Amino acid sequence: MSTESWVVAGPQVIEVEELRALRVGLVGGRVDVVAHDDPEQRGARLEVHEVDGRPLEVTLSDGELRVGYSFTLGGWEGFVERFRNFQDKDRADVHVAVPRDVLAKVGTVSADELVAGLRQDVSVSTVSGSVVVDDVHGRLSTNSVSGETVVRRHQGDVRFNTVSGEFAASGELTLVQGNSVSGAVSLDVGPGTSSLTVTTVAGDLTVRVPEGAGLRVRAQSVSGRLVVDGQEHKGTGPGHRTVDLDSGDGGTFLSATTVTGHVTVLRAPVGDAVVDAVPGDAVPGDVVWGDAVDGRA
Repeated sequence: MSTESWVVAGPQVIEVEELRALRVGLVGGRVDVVAHDDPEQRGARLEVHEVDGRPLEVTLSDGELRVGYSFTLGGWEGFVERFRNFQDKDRADVHVAVPRDVLAKVGTVSADELVAGLRQDVSVSTVSGSVVVDDVHGRLSTNSVSGETVVRRHQGDVRFNTVSGEFAASGELTLVQGNSVSGAVSLDVGPGTSSLTVTTVAGDLTVRVPEGAGLRVRAQSVSGRLVVDGQEHKGTGPGHRTVDLDSGDGGTFLSATTVTGHVTVLRAPVGDAVVDAVPGDAVPGDVVWGDAVDGRA
């Protein structure tokens, strides 16, 4: 098994003939991971536009490309927890063009992330950077402390964890499992069958489902409001509010638990396709139903 390595201190382009997996671990700056337009393309192109601070370490081993630093690529488990209070000033601006079926794991401290067009499982993590995941098909895992995460036009399962960062997702979300402390959560599901399980402490949860689709809701909150199809549901006693209802066949199943956060379930207007919910040039600061996309893509 051969290994190639590079130390990148400034702008540089690295071509890889064949790639099966990618790992990126940055501190500050930006990283874009974008699938090739040609689905038959097996190689990858790494473009490093800028490096400040320590040089980037790049290795290629057994078809896996790693881009980052020894202290960010040493282990993937617990990435967010290890760098929650990290104060280093290293920065890099990186763009990677990859085959569509590459397994990708991207982690940053404060750098912004864009992952687009992949047809394989993706993992993204950040402490305070903004994250955009666009048009990915496969299992998606996201972790954030305070950074905002936007998932657009997704097809597949989604698992997310956030502390105070907002999380928004849209698409054919077959299975969603997530936790938030105080970050708001917005989910916009397509016409297929979806199973959503979300737990928050103080974060609000908003779910939009297609007009006329079946809906089953099991939700509870200590003091937050529970509103489904415009009707507020209150508990039988103080300090406990619940919703338990079924409407139609199939569609979306929602299980929501919160302490003080509000839960709102509403219908998408007829003809309002999930992927067309907002203009394509929206950016993370303009999140509406999770359908933002970074205009720099």
